Amino acid sequence: MDENLKIPIISVVMPVYNGENYLTEAIDSILSQTFTNFELLIINDGSSDNSEKIIQSYSDDRIVYIKNEKNIGLIKTLNKGLDLAKGEYIARMDQDDISHPERFLKQVALLEENPEIGVCGTWFTLLSKNGKDRVIKHPESHESIKIGMITKSLIGHPTVMMRKKTMNNYRYDINYQAAEDYELWTRLIRITKFYNIQESLLQYRFHDTNMTVLENSTQVANTKIITANQLKEIEIEGSNENIDLCNILLEAPSKFLYTVDELKKLVDFANILENKNLQKKIFDKKKLHHIISKRLMEAFNKTVNQNFSTLIFLLKNRKEIILERSMINNTKTLAKIILRK
Repeated sequence: MDENLKIPIISVVMPVYNGENYLTEAIDSILSQTFTNFELLIINDGSSDNSEKIIQSYSDDRIVYIKNEKNIGLIKTLNKGLDLAKGEYIARMDQDDISHPERFLKQVALLEENPEIGVCGTWFTLLSKNGKDRVIKHPESHESIKIGMITKSLIGHPTVMMRKKTMNNYRYDINYQAAEDYELWTRLIRITKFYNIQESLLQYRFHDTNMTVLENSTQVANTKIITANQLKEIEIEGSNENIDLCNILLEAPSKFLYTVDELKKLVDFANILENKNLQKKIFDKKKLHHIISKRLMEAFNKTVNQNFSTLIFLLKNRKEIILERSMINNTKTLAKIILRK
């Protein structure tokens, strides 16, 4: 038989560390995929519970069991999986999540039809103990993902499928514990297109032993460093203040109110960000302008104690905020200013 016929289309990389509670469901969800041509690389990173016993209870020849001699940590284990992967595509899977039966089928179809896309994620459903599950929806288009990626990861790590040839020598960086996926995406997005299937194809189990919970402070700190690195790339200082302003501009709008001075500072930073991008040409200028203008409009609507100088400032620095509002809203704003006098 030709050896090439034995090469799987997909290599699934699943690190395991003391995952006995949910491991069976996770493995079953992969073995039950409607797309069947894959290898499942289960890498046991020195578990001290019954994880190994559970893994060895399976007889499916698509499972490749690897046991680390000692615990080396998630990032090194992930990189080991990337090195061992034989498939054309590399899929990620965590020990406590559940993949939809058609996840691989839909991701492979997307990648086959769009050779320019190198990284494909999906929406995912966040499972909660109180039964109030919710779908995490990330943007679909490459440009929207790229802009949003300045401040946070917009690819669900356990949902991802990547082209092996896209990865080349790219690996997770051990210096970004708890944010290693986000940091990797910010490098890969410079060389390939990203895409999110607009459908929940994975159930993400949120519990007390999630890395997001156990290493929250480390994740927050490293996320800030990654954002700062991207700001420096377009020659903007990666200060805490600039990171905070960037978060307001590019993430979901917050619910608190703004002072006039805060609004002005946000507008000034937005102008700097857009002007620097015009010089560096890193992000799609129209998409960036649209996202920023929408956020500034929302911030303006939440700004207290507005006065005529506020309106004059906006007309000089961001006139679309005034011009794109309805006549009724502008009239209401003027009436409030007048009534306060």
